[in-house]
Amino acid sequence: MRCYQCGLLLSITTLFRSIDKDCVKAFSIQTTRATRLSWILKKQSLTSLSGYPPRKGNNENTNEDDDFDPFLDDLRGRGGDDRNWIEKSSPIGIENEKDETDGNFDLGINGQSFQTGSLSKRMFDSLISLALKRFPPGTTSLPSELEDVYKVYTIDITAKEVIKAALEQNGLQLTSLSKGKESEQDLGEWGSIDSVQLYDTQIGELKNNDKEYDSIEAAVEGGWIPGQEFNFVVRNVPAKLKEMDISDVLNRLDPDGKYRAEAKEMGMTLPDEEIETLCELGKDSERRTTIVPRESETDETVFAGDESKGYNVIHRSELLKESCNMSGSEKNSTLMHVMDALVNHGCLLVDLSDGGTCYENAIKISKMWQTIGAFFKTINEEDRVIKSLPKMGKAEETGSPNAAVGFANYGSMQFLETRIKRDVEGISRLLPVEVGRIIEEDGVSCMTQSFDIISHVGKDVARIAVAAASIEYDAFSHNGDQEGDGDESDLPFISGLTFEEGEISIDQSNNDNKKSILEAEERAASSAALMFDDLIDDGTSRAANPDEGNVNMSPHRMCRYTGSSNKDSDDSKKSGTKETFGAHTDTTFITIVPVAEVSGLEVFDEAKDCWFRPELLARKKWEAEQEKRKLDPTSQTEKILTVNDDGEDVYVDIPWHSRYLAIMPGELLQICSRNEVPASVHRVVTVTDGASRLSAPVLLRARCGVRMDTSKYFGREDVMGPLLSSCDGMKMEEIHDALQPSSYRKKK
Repeated sequence: MRCYQCGLLLSITTLFRSIDKDCVKAFSIQTTRATRLSWILKKQSLTSLSGYPPRKGNNENTNEDDDFDPFLDDLRGRGGDDRNWIEKSSPIGIENEKDETDGNFDLGINGQSFQTGSLSKRMFDSLISLALKRFPPGTTSLPSELEDVYKVYTIDITAKEVIKAALEQNGLQLTSLSKGKESEQDLGEWGSIDSVQLYDTQIGELKNNDKEYDSIEAAVEGGWIPGQEFNFVVRNVPAKLKEMDISDVLNRLDPDGKYRAEAKEMGMTLPDEEIETLCELGKDSERRTTIVPRESETDETVFAGDESKGYNVIHRSELLKESCNMSGSEKNSTLMHVMDALVNHGCLLVDLSDGGTCYENAIKISKMWQTIGAFFKTINEEDRVIKSLPKMGKAEETGSPNAAVGFANYGSMQFLETRIKRDVEGISRLLPVEVGRIIEEDGVSCMTQSFDIISHVGKDVARIAVAAASIEYDAFSHNGDQEGDGDESDLPFISGLTFEEGEISIDQSNNDNKKSILEAEERAASSAALMFDDLIDDGTSRAANPDEGNVNMSPHRMCRYTGSSNKDSDDSKKSGTKETFGAHTDTTFITIVPVAEVSGLEVFDEAKDCWFRPELLARKKWEAEQEKRKLDPTSQTEKILTVNDDGEDVYVDIPWHSRYLAIMPGELLQICSRNEVPASVHRVVTVTDGASRLSAPVLLRARCGVRMDTSKYFGREDVMGPLLSSCDGMKMEEIHDALQPSSYRKKK
């Protein structure tokens, strides 16, 4: 956040750094968009927790009328009532030096308040559904001994999610006890459950008021069935103060809203506010690029992802429309994977080879890399060749000034902007025509084929993201006017599931509503597919759009970044790397970057609050796969069996990185996803005096002449949101232009 012009409020990031860490123990500098999304678990319709009244300190030295503030006060005595309560564990319990905690807590939970029955039924049904897939086809039930194991695990994860909600209501959050992934922790490691009481499912009352089981295993042996509500006590739950939301920070700094109002008058949008106009989106994107760190790190020190599922590589085949559910709706596992990666990390890695099982596309991408390498070698060895390339300028017959082609040389960065010209005979040609004389016919063919592969992957990712956003907003359901919908903000959400846990609990609805939900999800998927066929220019002709022109609006760039040393750069002196192409967002639906041999693309990871190098993550994934196959993980190529032009089987070596694409969302996708997927902030860094980095990004933009038709693509008007609604009827080029600095800076 930049300073207000009046100088009354410091930059948000500067202010965060100046606050005494002992006063406020945890800040999370994240945009609301990244934290708002509920892909990790859909909102559960639970009753209000009357068992947790306003928090108060309950010992004799405390004023009973003073609200407990978890950021400023200690939890004194027991909070809550006879049904639900929380208190500090005594003794403190499990010691853990590796993870920061603010102590351990004991909690008493009433199953009816938290609806442990309905939640456990959804959890159990999902677990069994997944488990049965591991048995021979036709198996309809598990062995009884395995079923009890799944029941025990169901109670454990149900209790865990309830405890997360209870802690959150008290300004706390669960702290992981193990260094590994949360989903891989041992059963009960997050706390010790006892005093389990079971309800009679028929009358909704406790079976025996005095009957308590001292463990979840004992409760299962005692006859607990999924869907049966249960009370429990859990002890020694490690917790810490909940990370402060950006809204909380701003409200504390500006309690009367004076500075917020001044910012609004100046056309500025604070991080916790909804973006309502294209002008606000442009300024917010610029703000986000100014608050990221400028320092750069080496391959050894930069963040390259971790073992959590949000950094997993997704197979190309999983993104295809043919891989959707039989109803036509998107698979939940695919929705979860795509949205987790795009929203939280700003980037999704795609494996074109489906884990090393199908290399047709990877081979074509490897030929693209050969073409690009030969192109830059030629132009940098022969002055006359580089001088023959036209400078950046408008391509003829486009109908749009935004369709530029040509060559630019900035010393440390060279790039050629190419576009496909649609021929009336269906033959694709590459612009500028001069490049064809350098890379010849085979090279032109390689570039057009690779563009086709890359752009279709990008279209599929965009389709899934928009379908997911429409599902999130119930855009195609008919339940918007049902009683109780307006009370969602008062309902407690069971949030914070890991990706793996979220997969088993999402979309578990009762039978009465299942049909309507499936129909709504199918319409969300089909509408998203139609929209991107209409809007995204993938080089093909669209007969319904006579104004699109003969030139593709989505460029395919050939880039070369050189890490020449800069003595004046402190960054270079410290790390040996420098920022070559500064932080920015793209006015695209999707930007697709084929993973390069030399890493350098960095994406700002919202979840980790640091720069993330996806190309290094791709390398780690590839090396792990090589080791699993007992092949050389240090190799730079893969030996692939293929068929040559004569129909003979031959082995070819392809670069390891030819298999992977890095997918980043742009500002147009942010609009179409109703602000749920923020445009990725990214940059390019290079090693000083190191190897040059070649890159070949495709920027998927809209067809010339098409208009945004919100009623055609986005369902119910009441959940469309102001930003998307403001674009209705606009030409996509007008939207593009409104997001450019020269446009949005002139507007209030």
